[in-house]
Amino acid sequence: MRLRVCLVIGVVSFTLAGIAEGAPSLRVLASSRSSGDFAVTSTSASEDNAAALYIRGYGGDLSGFGVVSCSRGSFSIGSKSTTLRNMASGRLYRLRMPFRGDCDVIASLSGSGRIKLQILG
Repeated sequence: MRLRVCLVIGVVSFTLAGIAEGAPSLRVLASSRSSGDFAVTSTSASEDNAAALYIRGYGGDLSGFGVVSCSRGSFSIGSKSTTLRNMASGRLYRLRMPFRGDCDVIASLSGSGRIKLQILG
């Protein structure tokens, strides 16, 4: 019985370590805050060689919007927008991207009470 428990713990630990090692590390590129009954905030950021970009909001009654514009080389430029309604506080939302490359992000967040917006990459 004791051997089974040790074996299960070992397998679970090994699996979780592999998952954590393969997960991309995110860092906050930009952040902004606001407060009030109808709070609105916005921020922007840039990321070179971006593969994925995210926004995260904290607060109540959250709605967000993000635009990602990317360039690759001298002649390839594109942009995509993402509209989010009924956002969950603290959850990461992946922004649509035209392609991987050097990207600029503009994001806004509206809600009630104290709100906080983060752009992550």
